Amino acid sequence: MPLPNPIPILIVDDEADLRDLLVEALQDQGYAAEGADGGAQALALVRGKHFPVIFTDLNMPGGLSGLELLRAIHDEDPQAMGILMTGYATTESAIQALKRGAYDFIQKPFKLAEIEASLERALEHYSLLRENEDYQRNLERMVEARTAEILGLKNDIERLFEGFVNASVTAIESRDPSTSGHSSRVADLTVGLAEAVNTTPNGPYGMIQFNPLQIREIRYASLLHDFGKVGVREQVLVKAKKIEGERLESIFQRLHQRTLETMRDRLLEAWSKGQTFDHETMGRFLNQQDEETRQLMDLVRRSNEPTVLPQEVAMELDHLGGLTFQHWKGERRTLIEPKDLDLLRIAKGSLSESERDEIQNHVTYTYRFLSQIPWTTELAGVPEIAWAHHERLNGKGYPRQLLAPDIPVQSKLMAVADVYDALTAADRPYKAAVSVERSLEILEQEAKVNLLDAEVLKIFLEARIYERTASQGTTP
Repeated sequence: MPLPNPIPILIVDDEADLRDLLVEALQDQGYAAEGADGGAQALALVRGKHFPVIFTDLNMPGGLSGLELLRAIHDEDPQAMGILMTGYATTESAIQALKRGAYDFIQKPFKLAEIEASLERALEHYSLLRENEDYQRNLERMVEARTAEILGLKNDIERLFEGFVNASVTAIESRDPSTSGHSSRVADLTVGLAEAVNTTPNGPYGMIQFNPLQIREIRYASLLHDFGKVGVREQVLVKAKKIEGERLESIFQRLHQRTLETMRDRLLEAWSKGQTFDHETMGRFLNQQDEETRQLMDLVRRSNEPTVLPQEVAMELDHLGGLTFQHWKGERRTLIEPKDLDLLRIAKGSLSESERDEIQNHVTYTYRFLSQIPWTTELAGVPEIAWAHHERLNGKGYPRQLLAPDIPVQSKLMAVADVYDALTAADRPYKAAVSVERSLEILEQEAKVNLLDAEVLKIFLEARIYERTASQGTTP
């Protein structure tokens, strides 16, 4: 704040001659000097106008003393610079004056040059203080503006990252539309479970409290836990049967061709022996061959299902290994190739060992992808949490076969949510949906054999977390 021109100066003294002399002298110097005969008049003037510098006598009978006036002026106008004038100067009075807010101390009698020098010092100090105040105000405004800019940028980054996460989830689910909504539901369930842990007063998780940033970390890890599936071949990712498409059709075609070949060979044998064509005999034989072919096709179909392979069906598959057909080049070849026969012998599910390894590697792909993102310190655990969501307490999980103490708590929460949603999700090509009741039973069975965390499952059940996704694509 610049000084006004002319600069107002107030002289407070009960001696009229001295007061008027100082007022006239300062007016001659170009100042807007005014006088007051005591504390009451001075305060009245101060309440109506700002005086950068005020000279006041120490002893003024019948009212406020100079020290009392300085205190009162400071309460009214903290920016005013007080200079005390007295004919009874002592060290103690000087100290008291400075404590009461005086800028300077002048002893009577004084020369006018001393007044002018003290006034110049006071005005210089006054200007420096006001410049510093202006600087502080400008600095505060700059800090506020910069803070608002940073907060705006932070919000933009958060919106951008939310968009990135949502786009990533869309990319995951576009590979396998039948799992649409899985990532979001797992995130919803896991966050709900973490919030339930926060309200658990006792037990192994009674001391755990997830703060809002940790809840956010859990949410991101859950949303992106399957991102690595973008690195899995689509024919493996959505594989509903052990053998699919043209390969299965080829097997059925060869079985049909085998029937025709058998009929041809029977006719050629009869003709070579000079036998005539017998419609009735050949009809019975054709029916027998058709029935055998239907049974073999049915065996292939039953074996091709991803359900548990019955032992008797597995034994029947041995018969398929010896069947042959005539290739168009003339040589006889195995009707079902060994690798296809191995696929049909898969005891449970539709994936071969190599295909199962490929699927399981999606967790490592997820970790590698998420590890390349420059997470903030508060979200740095996202890759590790997602990496461990298929680990099991007894070390039979994947990909690292971690034991319970090495699995992050957040991953244990996600494991329960992930298994539950995988069970209850609507029908998929490779599995039928399981009811909520049956799914909870399966979760309890897995907790009993130390696959899932029993305490986490207890919280999941008691807080009825599973109800959060009851209308989001799961089976009632």
